[in-house]
Amino acid sequence: MLKKWLFVYLVWLSVTLTACGWQLRDTQLVPEHIGSLHLSSNDTHSALITELNRALNLYGVKVVSSIADAEYSVVIVDFRRYRQTSTINSNARVAEYQLNEDIDFLIVDKAGNQLIPLSTASAERQYEFDEQDVLASANEERLVRDSMRKEMVRQILNYLSLVPVKSEDTR
Repeated sequence: MLKKWLFVYLVWLSVTLTACGWQLRDTQLVPEHIGSLHLSSNDTHSALITELNRALNLYGVKVVSSIADAEYSVVIVDFRRYRQTSTINSNARVAEYQLNEDIDFLIVDKAGNQLIPLSTASAERQYEFDEQDVLASANEERLVRDSMRKEMVRQILNYLSLVPVKSEDTR
């Protein structure tokens, strides 16, 4: 009897989790029709472009250096980074900082047609600041920013899954 209830519970749990849209992180797949991609940015050596390159290579997308060789292009239009005081302690000094990063980008095809209009990938996090250990706080900020960058790369990859499949007669 216990095995029957356990089985029913597991079936119910799996149906509930899949119905709400829950999925493991990094399980989204970049569509196979995105064969080659060009990344366009003012700062081609930024950590964001490096992380995006790494993720695209992981999903089997060839990142090319020339727009002419690419089927699609991700154009990074603007990158904004903010840090502001989130909370203060009893001595009226900073206790927490809030970090915000936004990336405006669009996705175009080889002919320059916008497939995905201007969109924004953004991340927001807070971290504690310890004025007695500034080095540790700086390291924590760096780790939080790395996490935010990975989140924004995930968002851009999700937008790539919205790129329509080209029909055979347009190739």
